[in-house]
Amino acid sequence: MPTIGILAAAVFAGFALCMALPMLVALIEGNWRALEAMFLVSAAYGFLASVTILALIARRRTLNRAGVFTAAIVIWLSFVAAATPVFILVEGHSVVGALFEASSAVTTMGITLRPLPDISASMAFYRATIAWLGGLLTLMMAVYVLGPYRVGGTPSANLRQVQHARTEEDPRFGETLQEIGLPYLALTMLCALLLGMTGVAADDAVVVAMSMLSTNGFVPDRSSSSVLDNGAAETIMVVFMLVGATSIVWHRLVSSRNFADSREHSEGVLFLAAVAVLIVAAVLASIVAPPSGLSGIQAALNYVFDIVSMVTTTGIAHDTDSGISLPFELVLLIVFIGGCSYSTAGGIKAFRVMAMLKHVGNELERLVYPSAILREDAQYDDQHRMIAKSIWSAFFLAVLTITVGILLFALQGHALPNAIGLGAGAFSQVGGLVDDAVPGLTQGAVSDGTLLTIAGLALVARIEILIVLAAIAGKRW
Repeated sequence: MPTIGILAAAVFAGFALCMALPMLVALIEGNWRALEAMFLVSAAYGFLASVTILALIARRRTLNRAGVFTAAIVIWLSFVAAATPVFILVEGHSVVGALFEASSAVTTMGITLRPLPDISASMAFYRATIAWLGGLLTLMMAVYVLGPYRVGGTPSANLRQVQHARTEEDPRFGETLQEIGLPYLALTMLCALLLGMTGVAADDAVVVAMSMLSTNGFVPDRSSSSVLDNGAAETIMVVFMLVGATSIVWHRLVSSRNFADSREHSEGVLFLAAVAVLIVAAVLASIVAPPSGLSGIQAALNYVFDIVSMVTTTGIAHDTDSGISLPFELVLLIVFIGGCSYSTAGGIKAFRVMAMLKHVGNELERLVYPSAILREDAQYDDQHRMIAKSIWSAFFLAVLTITVGILLFALQGHALPNAIGLGAGAFSQVGGLVDDAVPGLTQGAVSDGTLLTIAGLALVARIEILIVLAAIAGKRW
């Protein structure tokens, strides 16, 4: 418990430090209420975190597997708790509304109860900063929890590309944070710079850049017919959404020109190949059935933007009036799969789909050749059997989680199509899909029960349901 308390306190301390950017924006904007609230909250967090760490540091212990999973849950809940008060103090949300806002930002779902024109610049930066930190926390959790413990069959062969640790007792979080955080920050700054060069306002460029790398669905106030009213800027957004949805381990392998056969390499290549196929289909669709009032390059860009936004689980609908310009069934399939391992995207991840298809293919081939020993054969190889078991467990638990979410939404009075959209959108943290399913979100027409269900489903999926079960069951999966 002392070690978990130290980690939770570190979350509050890190949160307090990262509030410097929203506070600077509030100062420039002259939003004294936001500045005062953020400063007081940050000061309180810094003080409480320091006292807690000093009191517990001498009692820290190495965590066992159940302890690691419990710590992961506590860290995520601490992050949501840390982000909640500012929404109450500055925007006047109720406790439930503030919890929803905080959970939406932390899980990078990116939807809000407040109409976009009513969100101040400082609160826009606050939301974007929380989501950006949520993306960074997702990557750190993948590197220190999902990969080492092979949660849901997560590949770990090349994990040392980004993880630093001498022993289990010396994890060296600082060095790993630099290994992950510096490229994450550099790519965010590059995205903001490129957006600025295309004519996007500096403040909007920074907010959008933070959202793209964290695959967050929040962007500043915009017209109903476009995202940034700028084709070049939207093309840059497409590129960085794909960067955010692909594996940081694969990025390192590519940058070091290490193209050895690995799950991360195969996953990244096949993911981008699948995206390329969908982009071609989107371009053809723009020719056959262009959006209302659009044609040519702009129509193609709209469709391409929407398809990439869904594939990466960013969830920004190109037209806020007509919603996502894709078939609903296709959207459900795309967001359920999601992005790559070791990325900020949601969904069950592409590597699991690849492994399940491989397993199914092996079983079908065994019907033809009963005595064959096949590649990555789960029947004769214990390691591949355990990986297959973990992956199929993650898949069925994901389906079960979404089903339970759909039932809860239906019980709260939502029509079945809307309940399906809410369940799938919340599970994969796709804000556009959730927003389409509850159009009265910014008008206060959504019940507290629905808000808490959306937030809870998104948070459980972001943590990974297997981690929640493992924390409860100890070493059992």
